[in-house]
Amino acid sequence: MFKRSDLKNKKVKQILALYGSMILGIVLGLVVSVFNTRFLGAEAFGDLKFVQSVYSFFAIIISFGFVVTASKLMAEKKNDAVRKELIGASVIITVILGIIFVIAIVIFAFFQKRFFTTDLSAVFLLLSPLFFIVPFTQSLESILQGENRIYELSFYRLFPHFIYLAGIIVLYKFDYINLVTAVALQLLSFGISSAIVIYNLKPKYSNLGTVYRLIFHENKKYGFQVFLGSIIGVASTQLGPIAISYFSVNNTDVGYYSLALTITMPLVLIPTVIGTSMFKEFANREVIPKKATQFTVLISIFSLIIFLIIIKQVIILLYSKEFVNAVNLAYIVAAGQIFHGFGNYYNRFLGSKGQGAYLRNGAISVGITNIAGFIFLVPFFGANGAAITKLSSGIVFTVSMLFYYKKYTNNDSKKTIDNN
Repeated sequence: MFKRSDLKNKKVKQILALYGSMILGIVLGLVVSVFNTRFLGAEAFGDLKFVQSVYSFFAIIISFGFVVTASKLMAEKKNDAVRKELIGASVIITVILGIIFVIAIVIFAFFQKRFFTTDLSAVFLLLSPLFFIVPFTQSLESILQGENRIYELSFYRLFPHFIYLAGIIVLYKFDYINLVTAVALQLLSFGISSAIVIYNLKPKYSNLGTVYRLIFHENKKYGFQVFLGSIIGVASTQLGPIAISYFSVNNTDVGYYSLALTITMPLVLIPTVIGTSMFKEFANREVIPKKATQFTVLISIFSLIIFLIIIKQVIILLYSKEFVNAVNLAYIVAAGQIFHGFGNYYNRFLGSKGQGAYLRNGAISVGITNIAGFIFLVPFFGANGAAITKLSSGIVFTVSMLFYYKKYTNNDSKKTIDNN
């Protein structure tokens, strides 16, 4: 007989598995960044991060909300066959988005050199076919979250790092590491991992007409609202390195800022992982359990304190004194990551309830904060201005998500009283 304690134990195991895999992923990511910084140098490493920021930005603005809509539907549906059909429809939609993505990158390449000091248009054009892979990263993460396939999600976040590390060692052996090969290897790593995950998901491509109508109908109410918010909110986050590049003579400061973001990533993952692993459970709960929130707060504060104590020594040890300028940025960004993680925590609950308008409004508030900071702070303070913007947007995100969480739960309580 299935017991409530079994569910709790399963949930704890899922949280530990996902967070453990994400921490390991961050560790592997740091190892990758050590290789990249050592082999590419500060400026070329900045170029690499600029390329990554560009394709991350475009991945958000061409998503149109369909995948997050399908993820929500998967979390709600009990019928396995219907969920398989939703997965199949999502894969086909992502293929179409991949084609659109490549076209967007090619167009950007022709204009890139007109607006940025460093001309990387040749890199974008040369690698444009591989950018087809990028939309699958966001798509498959959403699918695995909606399906509550936490162990597969853990695999999907880890495996590309192993492929990249193996590949970069081979490239080093043959003395063939440069910006182009580094970006190509990263994209191919995601491509191989995506193919494995799609195969294991075993999507069905039947009843596509019915499934598409279901997705499009729900997307109007939920996914497209999230998409509108993401354009301003999440996409604007990717403008940080792009803004630094635009206002700088080269991409060195882009590298420092991006390194600060990378090395502080474990902090944002703590609340985010708990929210992600509870996404399916949130769909069937009226409020977030208080114990889960208390645990999240305590472990996040403890982690931030440890981080602030050791971060300078870690950066110097791993990346050498050439990247010591990233230390002060990391202090500021770390606090911003904690706040952003808590915003994600409440975001997951509201997402499980289909509150697309609330997610949109929260993302818009973050986007306005980001855009204002990148316009008014980065020109005068450079990478420090971007770090302050990251902190400010994190605070705004948490406050807005907490406000909408309270609003939703209060309204839900009133409905319950009225019905009784």
